[in-house]
Amino acid sequence: KTLAETIHKKTEGNPFFILMFLRSLYDEKLLQYNFGVMKWTWDEDAVNSKIVTENVASVLVNKMNRLQEETQRMLMVASCLGATFRLSAVME
Repeated sequence: KTLAETIHKKTEGNPFFILMFLRSLYDEKLLQYNFGVMKWTWDEDAVNSKIVTENVASVLVNKMNRLQEETQRMLMVASCLGATFRLSAVME
């Protein structure tokens, strides 16, 4: 199977999940661009075994868990302040 076929099957063609899945592969260095040969390379076994979550909240939580601890704390404070707030309120 090609990478495209694997991704399509895992994401059921959902554009949001395709993008999230590709980003997670790239972030985890399972998908990399090889400048020496000028093409993308990937770990086929790791890609095949990777699970795609169907829950948007889970995708976002997983992504936020990879943020630095200080950034996570700032997001927690910001979430309590509402939809709009001054940056200075989060920086304190």
